[in-house]
Amino acid sequence: MISPSTASLLEACIGCLCLVVAGLSWQYRDRPAGTPLFMMGVTAAIWAFATATASFVAAPNITWAAQFVVYGVAPLATVAWFYAVVEYTGHTWWETTRVRAVVFGLVLFEWVSIVTNPLHQWYISAESSVSALGLLDPTPGFLLYVHAAWKLGLVVVGLHFAYRQAATRRRVVEIQSLVLVIAGVLPVGTALLEVLDIVTVPGFDFGVVGIAIGAGISVWALFEADFLDFVPIARETLLENMNDAVLAIDMDARVVDFNRQAKLLFDIPCDAIGSTVETVFSSYPALSLPDLYETRAPIEIAADIDGQLRYYELDVSQILPRGVRPTSGENAAEQQIGHLFVFRDVTDRKRREHDIEAQNQRLEQFASVVSHDLRNPLNVAQGWLAVERDARDTDPLATVARAHDRMESLIEELLLLARAGREINETEPFELATLAFDAWSSIDAAHSTLVVNTDQRLDVDRSRFLELLENVFRNAVEHGGTGVQITVGDLPDHRGFYVADTGRGIPVEQREHVFESGYSTNREGTGLGLAIVAEVASAHGWETLVTESDAGGARFEFVIASGHD
Repeated sequence: MISPSTASLLEACIGCLCLVVAGLSWQYRDRPAGTPLFMMGVTAAIWAFATATASFVAAPNITWAAQFVVYGVAPLATVAWFYAVVEYTGHTWWETTRVRAVVFGLVLFEWVSIVTNPLHQWYISAESSVSALGLLDPTPGFLLYVHAAWKLGLVVVGLHFAYRQAATRRRVVEIQSLVLVIAGVLPVGTALLEVLDIVTVPGFDFGVVGIAIGAGISVWALFEADFLDFVPIARETLLENMNDAVLAIDMDARVVDFNRQAKLLFDIPCDAIGSTVETVFSSYPALSLPDLYETRAPIEIAADIDGQLRYYELDVSQILPRGVRPTSGENAAEQQIGHLFVFRDVTDRKRREHDIEAQNQRLEQFASVVSHDLRNPLNVAQGWLAVERDARDTDPLATVARAHDRMESLIEELLLLARAGREINETEPFELATLAFDAWSSIDAAHSTLVVNTDQRLDVDRSRFLELLENVFRNAVEHGGTGVQITVGDLPDHRGFYVADTGRGIPVEQREHVFESGYSTNREGTGLGLAIVAEVASAHGWETLVTESDAGGARFEFVIASGHD
């Protein structure tokens, strides 16, 4: 038998512990199961302090009042625990307005039964007595059994939810589910055992034992098991049904969850929960670097899956508590509770890129071979033509010479066009003005002038960019007439640059065709120069537009897309 003072002290200490749990839980009230856990702490504290008062005073009236306080908070404690399970496991049907109304209607029904018990004595019989130690020996009425039944029903349903959650989840979730079971079942279970006279401890309220253990487990869970940090709501949708490999990493770089695709990709053992990322990504050291968590650039890995080489692109994002929006600045790190690694299968895209690259290489090789094979007979023809023109220079021979020159230009531009569409090499920052003068010096423009009004710097592949400028300049010289002036300047807000001339311009109806391969308004032209311009610009990520210059000539605008300088 425990003395009243000892029992009162123990029960008061347990009440204080429950208040600590409530205070800690209040900090997590915006997270799933946070508010119900707070309510559990409050109701458990009221329960413990009520029994402590009854044990300390040991007066019949106080004991009766304390006992009815316990009866009053018991349904609230049960409902709070049940909704902690509901929010934790994501069973949203129980959170609908109608269902909540029914559940809290049962709580109200029990409160009415308690308040009106002196009239009907259907909740606690009049035969109940109070011992000299201040303990109530209740004789249950049939309403107490009715209310015990619906509370047990909620407990059974909650246990079912928690069991299913633990049975289909990883170790961290099994622990969290076990915490829910212990924190909720013990207080209600021990109280029912005492009320139904199954277990009795003279001088002590046995129900408080369950409260003490449940409170202690809750404190441990909050600080050691990340109970309210990672809550597996709708995990089937978020993880298991995704075709991408997904891993959740906490702030200590530990794996807290992963799906079937991730297990297959990285050959992760089932007991890997809690392992460090270095262990899980042992075959991919780059994935365990601390800077990886802050990167915004895509990271690609190659993996052998069932004998096939597959490519994956990693996307790293923040894991935040439910209801918390991402922010930037100093508070961002405080809000974040982990990282989500999503590995998207980009094998098909990589294969298409490889196919396109191989096709471009074959096309360039073909163009090189063709140009070489065509140049040989052309050089022979040009040589014999030169010999013949030395003997006699006639108009027909001059026509043949012009045809040879056009064929040579055609061969050269076909080779340039084949190379223009391929990916650019590594870009470097260059002064646009310097490149413009370099390109101008390589073309025959004796009767034309170049004006450069820009101090802009561009990230370009120098050799390819010179091809672009040379072809634009050559087009202006060939189509603009004698004495054409060409101007290179900046577009508004430095969003690109333009090349304008004072020539005849390009009619509106022809502008949409000028970048087509083979299109030319000059009988002597190849129709490839502006096609090369468009291909090189596209390879740099720019948009090419043609309009009219201030002088009535042609104006080509090169608009730099967002993300390109």
